[in-house]
Parts: sequence; structure tokens; C-alpha cells
Amino acid sequence: MITKIFKRLTIRAIITGFFLTYSANLFVLFCRAAGNLYKQIFIESFIFSLNILLIIVLAAISEARRFNLKFGATHLISFPLCIILFAQGQFVNPQKLIIAFSLLFAANILSKEINKINPVKDFFVLGFIFSSLSYINLNLSLFFFSILLTITYIPSKQKALISILLGIVAALSILITISHAITGNIFYTQSEFLGSHIFTPFENNNSEFVWISTVIIASIASLFMKQKKLQKRSLFDLGNSGNFMSIWLVISIIFRVFDLYEDESKWLLSYIPTAFFIGNIFETLTKERYREILFYSLLFTGVISNLYENGLI
Repeated sequence: MITKIFKRLTIRAIITGFFLTYSANLFVLFCRAAGNLYKQIFIESFIFSLNILLIIVLAAISEARRFNLKFGATHLISFPLCIILFAQGQFVNPQKLIIAFSLLFAANILSKEINKINPVKDFFVLGFIFSSLSYINLNLSLFFFSILLTITYIPSKQKALISILLGIVAALSILITISHAITGNIFYTQSEFLGSHIFTPFENNNSEFVWISTVIIASIASLFMKQKKLQKRSLFDLGNSGNFMSIWLVISIIFRVFDLYEDESKWLLSYIPTAFFIGNIFETLTKERYREILFYSLLFTGVISNLYENGLI
């Protein structure tokens, strides 16, 4: 039983998780290439899978309680599953990976218990991160909502607000200076490197039905788990990992509904929070049989939908 491997974070679980991630990427690229093993497919799959290693490292650190954002061993199985289920209709480039890693860094800060958040240092960093993201795409400023929500629960509100403003000013000053020095323009212009494709661009977009269903499942899971925890504790006493991931998921839905991306992306922001909550579902299932049923149900759905959407069956 494959889910048994992911009960605890072991070397075996990490290696298996990476192998599943690589296999999922390879399968998706194979389907999107109409069943052709083109020249770069193995390299492209490997390069993108290396970025998922970050999640594996986060899982390892969080298991050792040296990281605030709690990933468990089950997330090593949810991330490759979500790769197969994902609405693969857009390319991935270094800029998008920078955005994802920046949001994960912010999530780690906001995952602290509310009384352990440093109103000076932490809010300065958050202001810097979200300002940098907003400089890339102004619509990403929606993530500032997570900071404002957190401020309402801390005593040092004035210090926090000043720190945020200093972080905003610092980020914009640095970014505008760099942009003007390189491009002669104070507004952001994507460089050739940051816009380069990691994958060979897909010609056609697959149906979004499977991924929308997965996002809905993740949303319901986030609400259910929060309700269960709130029976004993208040909202922000829980640690904010679930709270921020919920906000991240909601913002990703807003981005899709109102088409707030500046390229052909549709659901890219939703991948990490969806995988996070799908992994949490695996954690809540105590019986191995149910975990196996969930795993193979999601795997079967993803495989069949990819084969069907790309005309391979």
C-alpha cells in the first residue's frame, strides 16, 4: 500500500515523493505532447521536479519543528497528485517560481502563533515581500489583506503598521532603482530570463473541470478543518498556516474568476494551497483503506482526464 510509505517522514518517503513528482511531470508532458517523447521531455520533467524538492525540504524541516509552516509526510503524495489533476494550460517560468517561493516564505512567517509574531521584523519582511510581488503584478497586492487581518489580533498595531510601510518603501525603492538602471523604466519589465519557459509551451488548454473540482474539495476541507479546530480554540490561536493558505486559495479563485493574471495563466496560484489542503485530508484519514481509496481515486481521475483531454483514448 503506497500511502503507508507516507505515514512518517523518512528517507524512503522523500525518495518516493520525488519519484512520484518526476513521474507525474513526465506523464503530463507526455500527454500534452500528444503521446510523443520529445527530445527535452526528460530534462524538463527533471528541472521542474527539482523545484518540488523545496516542498520536500520544507516537509523535512517542519517535521523537525524548526519551521512554522507545517507540511507533513502526506504532502509528499498530495503534490504529485495535484500535478496530474492540475489544469495544465499555461507555461511555467522562473518569475512564477519566484512568486511561489516568496509566498511560501510569507506563509512561514504568518504560520507563527499570533503572540510570537515580531511586529517590527516580521511585518517589515511581509511588507517587503508583498510589495515586491505587487510590483510584478499589481493584483497580487490582494495578499496584503492577510497582513491587515493579522494586525487586528496583535497588541502592537502601530509598530506593525510602521514596519509594513518601511518594508513597502524599501522594496519599491530597491526595485525601481534596479529597474531604471537596467531598462530605463521605473515600472516593471519582465526580463528575457524571468520570462523563459521551463516547459515547452502547450498549444491547447485542457478542460478546467477536474481542477475546479479539486479546488472545491480543498476549499471544503479548509473550512471543515478550521471549524473542527475552532470548537476548542480561537481563530488566530491556531497558528496561521491554515488561515494564510485559505486566503491564498481564495485569492487564486478571485484571480481566475476575474482573470487578473498578466499572461495566459488561469489557476497557477491555486496549486500550492490546494496541494496543502489535499495533504491535510490524507492526514485526517486514520484508516489506511480510506487513504488508499482517496489516493487511487485522485490518481485515476487525473490519469484518465489527461489521456482523454489530449486525445490519447
